[in-house]
Amino acid sequence: MVDAKKLANLPSSARIDWNDMQIFLAVAEHGSITSAAAALRISQPTVSQRLKALERQLSSTLLVRRKTGIVLTEAGQKLREQALPMLHAAQAIDRRSRELDHKPEGRVRISAPEGVLTFWIAARLPAFQRENPKIGLSLDAGFWPDEPLKDEVSLSLQYHSTAFGENAVEPLATVHYGAFATRTYLETYGYPETQAQLVAHRTIHHSALQQQRETWDRKAEAVRTLSDYYTETNSSAALTMALLAHGGISFIPTFTASYFQNLVMVGDKPAASPILYLVHDPRIGEIARVARVLKWLKSIFDPASHPYFRNDFVHPAQFYNQDGAGSLAFTPPRD
Repeated sequence: MVDAKKLANLPSSARIDWNDMQIFLAVAEHGSITSAAAALRISQPTVSQRLKALERQLSSTLLVRRKTGIVLTEAGQKLREQALPMLHAAQAIDRRSRELDHKPEGRVRISAPEGVLTFWIAARLPAFQRENPKIGLSLDAGFWPDEPLKDEVSLSLQYHSTAFGENAVEPLATVHYGAFATRTYLETYGYPETQAQLVAHRTIHHSALQQQRETWDRKAEAVRTLSDYYTETNSSAALTMALLAHGGISFIPTFTASYFQNLVMVGDKPAASPILYLVHDPRIGEIARVARVLKWLKSIFDPASHPYFRNDFVHPAQFYNQDGAGSLAFTPPRD
């Protein structure tokens, strides 16, 4: 909030409202308050009031009214000479901004859970970059201090299902979580046939898996609370490396598991199926670079092309290699 006392101590030039200056310039250009009001699409009394306020701030008479119209005083003429370059600069900035908005160039920020960024979006960057060489992406996995959507041009992929405010919201994908372990771990410690047996195993948990808890299977939730030998982390990368190092059994998205041939899903049902939402300020949707990023995000999460994201669960067994090896196959992103 502006401190009124500090504002009063500022020189008048620092307290001038640019809107008042634009009104003054419009009156000087049209030579009439009525014509200026019509051009600015505001009322004539408002123009008169703002002109008087500007004169009070500058302690100067800027114009006089005559039968032939408005005539600038010497002070008014000098102010006009000084303000015109400011107006031209503001107009140039506005034109440049509009030009940039209509060109597929500039930077767009994508905030998303670390696992989604690491194991899905980042792997598909090259194709996007080839098609959009002048668009830069900032990928925020939540480790930067700013909050999602704080930047002007920012998109957020999130599991939060509330507190969207006035943002545009669209369900982007259903992310299915399953219990996975390496073949080596299961050969060493045994394959758990029931949830009760799973509790006795070493487990690895992500501390951030708190959203949409209603989608989690109660038995899977019990594993988190009843397991005696568990590792907990707030990093998807650390969790995945521990899993690949045969450190235990972990609940991870099936799309993540598709990258690693040595991972096996324990059981035949998902532990959870939360919805991933695409959220952004609706005013930025028509900006050229944002529109291209939105289109790209929707394409790489399209459930028709990527069965991991269908509403109905597709068991990883359907992603097996055709050679019968029984391992999960990772198909590199298409160019």
